Amino acid sequence: LFQHYRGNFTTACIYVYLLALANTSFHLLLVALQKIAAACAQRSSSLLRASRCGYYSAPRRFLASNSKSPPPNLRQGTLGKGSPISWVSFGVMAIVGGGALYYFNTERDKATELRVKQQTASAGRPALGGDWTLIDCDGKERTNKDFHGRWQLLYFGFTFCPDVCPEELDKMAEVVTYLDKNVGEVIQPIFISVDPDRDTLPKIKEYVEQFHPRLLGLTGSFEQIKHICRKFRVYYSRPEPDGSDDYLVDHSIIQYLMDPDGTFVAYFGQNMTEEQMIESVQAHIKAYEAAHK
Repeated sequence: LFQHYRGNFTTACIYVYLLALANTSFHLLLVALQKIAAACAQRSSSLLRASRCGYYSAPRRFLASNSKSPPPNLRQGTLGKGSPISWVSFGVMAIVGGGALYYFNTERDKATELRVKQQTASAGRPALGGDWTLIDCDGKERTNKDFHGRWQLLYFGFTFCPDVCPEELDKMAEVVTYLDKNVGEVIQPIFISVDPDRDTLPKIKEYVEQFHPRLLGLTGSFEQIKHICRKFRVYYSRPEPDGSDDYLVDHSIIQYLMDPDGTFVAYFGQNMTEEQMIESVQAHIKAYEAAHK
């Protein structure tokens, strides 16, 4: 038991108590059934003797001489007298057992949630994210701390991208729109440009407005972009500047989901559908809310 419940002494003790209670209840039930069977046999024998002695042949005489009580074995309500179990004791045992079972289930669920959370935090989840500073389309400085308390969905790209970025941002917009209608405006979509040379603030603002009204566009200096890309392990590469604006930027095609604490929880690649993203985001929101009750 201790190995099964990972050394949780309280849980194991409750489980042992419930087993003992069930065993005791079963034993008491057998004893009560034996008592009932014996009482029934005694009652049948008494009725047989009474009929032979003419006890029931003259009911008027019996009623007239009611000064004496009927034989004890014919009294109503004495069938279970002397039994080791009563309705009061049975009710007390049921209440105590029910309370123990409720506490056991509650503690087990808490232990399971904590174990899953620890396993998720320690295995299979890269340490992405961290402190960063960028500029929004209005020229206002934004940091990662501005979004604490809200879910965030981030995508790195550039406005001159011919096909991949628009497809991914369309997917992001569909996910956010669905969540806005069914969960509420709990998630902030963010587009981060990795091409600060061509992606000016007015260009980014015009670009993000084509996808979703709450899509926030961010950019910054080369050093700021390099810093945040390193934090999220985003790959991007652009050709050497030659004075021409006709070039493509090679970059990772990934959307990053961050929880309200600013912790990375999931990523969605190009092969993920809108339905799969919605299902995953909702599951993470539900798990987060359950862990922070």
